[in-house]
Amino acid sequence: MSSSSQCPGTSVQVPVLRRSPRTCRLLAILTLVALAGPASAGFNSPTLLFDAPTADVLPVCALAISGSLTGPLVQTPNNINWWEGDARIGFSPLNGLEFGVTAYTFADYVLDAKYRILGGAPGTFGLAVGIYDVGLHDYVSPVGNGLADAWPDWGYDAYLPRYNRLTERFSAYLVTSIPLGSFARFNAGLGRGRFVGYDSRSKYFNTDIFFDTYHDWAIAVFGGLEVYVLPKVALVAEATTRDLNTGVKGDFGPIKAAIAWKKMEGLLFASGNDRFGRIEIGATWQFDACQAFRRPERVCPPVAEPVPPPEALPVPESIRVEPQKFELMPIYFDLDKSDIRAGDAEILKRNAAMILAKAEAGLKADVIIAGHCCPYASEAYNVALGARRAESARKYLVGLGVDPALLTTETFGEANPPYRDEPEYYLDRRCEFRWKY
Repeated sequence: MSSSSQCPGTSVQVPVLRRSPRTCRLLAILTLVALAGPASAGFNSPTLLFDAPTADVLPVCALAISGSLTGPLVQTPNNINWWEGDARIGFSPLNGLEFGVTAYTFADYVLDAKYRILGGAPGTFGLAVGIYDVGLHDYVSPVGNGLADAWPDWGYDAYLPRYNRLTERFSAYLVTSIPLGSFARFNAGLGRGRFVGYDSRSKYFNTDIFFDTYHDWAIAVFGGLEVYVLPKVALVAEATTRDLNTGVKGDFGPIKAAIAWKKMEGLLFASGNDRFGRIEIGATWQFDACQAFRRPERVCPPVAEPVPPPEALPVPESIRVEPQKFELMPIYFDLDKSDIRAGDAEILKRNAAMILAKAEAGLKADVIIAGHCCPYASEAYNVALGARRAESARKYLVGLGVDPALLTTETFGEANPPYRDEPEYYLDRRCEFRWKY
């Protein structure tokens, strides 16, 4: 059903947009499937590497529906020789905060939460804390609470005399993500619960190595490296004190996919019937839930055509002090480029004139240059591209005589897109200029 509404200042009648009932039914079905999925451990969140967390969280209002399938790499008595599936729903209600619910089996559901303490857009430096596997059972492994001894390091009674993992009911961690140049990122952290292992090698990477007895609150290290070999494809290797995993991840905007070779320690360090290992395929569909269910009141035509770039303005010798007129204009870039175009060079000349005039008038003239990108390519790649765009604009202004000490650059990558429709992505590829004070 639709109705009409009149735009201010015009007699044009336009329809009121309604969310399609078919779309709502599709989202409801996907949600039910995710909540009822059979289970395994897996790539069940776009803010994980494979099993190890990163400092990334979902953007505000983002809803992520994830699922994966895992199967055996070898057929041995110590391997789980069947295919499994899992499902998760994640949501970010506030900036820097993410919640999720994961189905390990039809009867085993667990909650997780993550809060980003430091850092900005995904793919940049960050520091986060989180909890994982908050459930109703004393022990829930990624194949369910009834199969806690299905893997080495999971059935602790087999290794430790009557050791009770009481607080395996939940896991906790602190993790940091550190970019290494433009195409790689290192993730490292400390965790308890699912991050602590006591196998013949992993036992050396947790705090109980310093004690004669085992402790329920032992802390272990974990880490991982992601290297972008293409703008949208990364090679990933990670190690917790339970698992050694490697694989490939792809970031294709709303769809993120992964293929991983997991529990590689069972192939590298075991032989014969003791060998084990898994292959996993996973994917996530991520979208803006607020936008998906929002009902705009009206859609109005643009009031006026965009203003063309102004002609080059000379630096004035004197100017009347009217701060409200010192307006800085944005510039735009071609796809995957950071070069200054001819028309945008004229805008930079105008911005330089404003900065110089304000400084000459004795006013604070510090400027922040923010680089932005459209959603194409990965988040990490776009953060680096936004930084290059901001730096190009800074160098151009310095060449026009602006004091470098007045200019600060920052990058948001694709984190703040004012335009979310693909035909308007060219407006996201921009640098914005704002007065610091």
